[in-house]
Amino acid sequence: MVLIILLCPILTIGQNEKTNFFVPDTENGKTFGQVANRLNQEFGLHFIFDDEAVKNTIVKEIFQKKHFFDLVEDMFPTYSNLRVNATTYLILDNSLRSRLIDDIGNPQVFVIPENSERFSGQLMNRSDFGPIADAVVYIADGQRGTTTDAAGGFTIAIKSDYSYAEIQHPGVARQSIAVIRQKGGTSQRVTIELENRNNFLDELKVTARAIDANVSDHRSGIEKMSIQTIRQIPTFLGEIDPIRSITTLPGVTSSGDLGAGFNVRGGETSQNLILQDGGIIFNPSHLFGFFSSFNPDVIRSVELIKGNGPAAYGGRVASVLNLQTRNGDLNEYKASGGLGLVSSRLSLEGPLKRGRSSLLLSGRSSYSDWLIQKYDNIELQNSSSKFNDLTGKLFLSIGEKDALSVTGYRSYDSFRFNASSTYSWSTANVSGTYHKEFNEKLNADLTLARSDYKSGELSDDELFGFDYNNQVIVHSANFQLNNDLSEKILWYGGLSAHTYDLTPGTSVPFGENSRWVPASIDVQKGFEAAAFTEASIEPSPRIGFDIGLRYAHFNRLGPGNVYTLDYADRDGRLPSVSETKVYSRNELISTSGGFEPRFSLRYKFAESSSVKLGYSRTQQFIQQVSPTISPSPIDYWVLSSNNLKAQRSNQFSFGFFNNLADNKIETSVEAFYNKTFNALDYLEGVDLKLNPTYEQGLAQGLGKAYGVELYVKKRGGAVNGWVSYTWSRSWRIFKSEFEGQAINNGNRYPSTFDQPHQLSVVSNFELGGRSSLSGNITYNSGRPITIPISKYSYGGILSVNNYSERNSYRTPDYLRVDLSLTIKGKHLEDQLFSGDLIFSIFNVLGRKNAYAIWFDNTGQAFKTSVLGAAFPSVTYNFSIN
Repeated sequence: MVLIILLCPILTIGQNEKTNFFVPDTENGKTFGQVANRLNQEFGLHFIFDDEAVKNTIVKEIFQKKHFFDLVEDMFPTYSNLRVNATTYLILDNSLRSRLIDDIGNPQVFVIPENSERFSGQLMNRSDFGPIADAVVYIADGQRGTTTDAAGGFTIAIKSDYSYAEIQHPGVARQSIAVIRQKGGTSQRVTIELENRNNFLDELKVTARAIDANVSDHRSGIEKMSIQTIRQIPTFLGEIDPIRSITTLPGVTSSGDLGAGFNVRGGETSQNLILQDGGIIFNPSHLFGFFSSFNPDVIRSVELIKGNGPAAYGGRVASVLNLQTRNGDLNEYKASGGLGLVSSRLSLEGPLKRGRSSLLLSGRSSYSDWLIQKYDNIELQNSSSKFNDLTGKLFLSIGEKDALSVTGYRSYDSFRFNASSTYSWSTANVSGTYHKEFNEKLNADLTLARSDYKSGELSDDELFGFDYNNQVIVHSANFQLNNDLSEKILWYGGLSAHTYDLTPGTSVPFGENSRWVPASIDVQKGFEAAAFTEASIEPSPRIGFDIGLRYAHFNRLGPGNVYTLDYADRDGRLPSVSETKVYSRNELISTSGGFEPRFSLRYKFAESSSVKLGYSRTQQFIQQVSPTISPSPIDYWVLSSNNLKAQRSNQFSFGFFNNLADNKIETSVEAFYNKTFNALDYLEGVDLKLNPTYEQGLAQGLGKAYGVELYVKKRGGAVNGWVSYTWSRSWRIFKSEFEGQAINNGNRYPSTFDQPHQLSVVSNFELGGRSSLSGNITYNSGRPITIPISKYSYGGILSVNNYSERNSYRTPDYLRVDLSLTIKGKHLEDQLFSGDLIFSIFNVLGRKNAYAIWFDNTGQAFKTSVLGAAFPSVTYNFSIN
């Protein structure tokens, strides 16, 4: 309970003698509020009671006049006063008073204008005046918080005349602050200096959004997960997986047991834009999806935009997955890592110059061959697999308000099954972001990135050995200017550009005696540019909306051979090539583009409930050619051309959002409808590997997806977690005026990613002490497949299958249960070494979920189950400070 006494600047310090604060015995029987009103009228003092209980307490037992502060302390023995300045006092609990005083004795209490809705500041390290990035600034009463940016800056919403906040960061001393709204307060940005000290944030879990963001945010379809939440989900063989974590959210699925990639709202895996610190990730998996390619020790936050995304994002028609890595510690040298059954990881971090710059290095490496060869299967015993990745991040504070961060990422995978071909893929990314702050309302970010993805297949067969490779190189630049025009209008705008250098595929003989015939697909180049602007407007507490516009333009450039296809004149089942034109370097081949409007609206019925609607249009100029459900190394990327049009998507959404029990329970119901033009699919029986005229085997048509997503989440407490359920359908309609170009005779058919029912239950139980139990239940409808429904045989030798309509049957439904037990070690200040032990069981039921089903030429069905048994594991995570 806090009593705030604000003394208006009517009297000078010398005039505010102690007698002004005396209360006579005639005040007996009145409340503190009434006494405050009398003192206000008599002496011009202004009192604010933040706690109604204190305000309504009856004053009694005054036998002679008594000083106001003494009276409060008599009735509240644990209280004392804190002088903020010549005209402002706080009366507060002693424990809170001590937390508001910093290490050198200054009260951290700030007075802002009475109509202010935000409080801005910058956290600095007192030892060297460097900025403190990634610190948590948390309003305790409203359970809302934010994190400081690279320059140490923060802005937080203020909703009452008195707000109490806490500041926490592992490398500095904890500090409490108070913010008071008062006439005559200053709106200038404050600087808060903190001392070096180790802290631990286990007791306080805060996201950059308000805890009521489910209701208050203008947009829907945006999911954010902290790395703390991701760590609670049971793991496969002890590997924490950001990709698998998002598949527990409504509207998101994977292609099966440990399938690479993920599908959002009926979209394809290639329709997701995946970014790590601004660099594009084309393959987010290790070992065909067994593990995520993202090292959990360096990930700070994960944001998934399922629809109605900000105008700053473009280039994909399904979703955006944005991962941000953390900075290294600016003040202390640290080491951390984990030891598991199939892989281990190690992270090193520390300051280059204390408080000003830091370096973070983190790596993982696998040693899984011993596990594969333990299986009683000769094919597995002849197999091998390995992966590794390395992430490095450099952070530099430049001056008081600018900062530079540079992230490097390298990953490599190799997999060989039963002494056949060896598959490999690798990613090499580097990105840098420069943050410039002009003032408390205006700042800018410039991000430059290079993404290099390679994949290949190597066969060492003596007669037909070959070495196949494909590659994608993207250079990106993004500039964004952010401006808080007023308390109720936020604006940003900017420019982005991408250059594409693609090698869809080349193969050469491997070995001196190989008879393999070299083959290749022409290299492809392209340039994409975009401009965007968006404003977030809140005209009233109930109504808020975001309105944005993006314009994207794409040029396909030479060199290369471009084929003109004649769809009327068929070459067998495929269109014929009527003309071949050769283009020189940087010569314009084709162009496309258009506007992408974005709009979202929120209307609040009350503080805890709202409805939201949204619309967005997106475009995609780069496509993935993949005849399989799950991405594989032989898949390749191609650019839009005269024969392959850019995909365009329009998405609509409408939802109801409600929070219960003081925001401890979050619920939502959201419906969506997505219509994709120029969706991609394949004609029957085509061979697209190393096919220079691959466009002959592709068809484009209409994609439709719609559904309803239900979500219930409980925060905090001994039992917490969430339940998500999605009912959705995903359809394809590929009609054509040319015979043979339509798919499924032009009739509607389910897409490969159509799963009507999706259910996920994630629960966490605090067992007391330092132990916790987590569980996860996943259920999905089976995926559509095409099967032979009859066959023609001749003499028992020749058999021809007659297949059903496309995707008219389904694989068996998918069900998996996972469990994990975490035993935390003691994490104390100044403790050199600490560790946690994690036991997990993946697929507790040992269910043989179908990964793939195929048929031989006699129509016999075969099923592959990647994980047909329970997989126990143990992992030890440690940290050295």
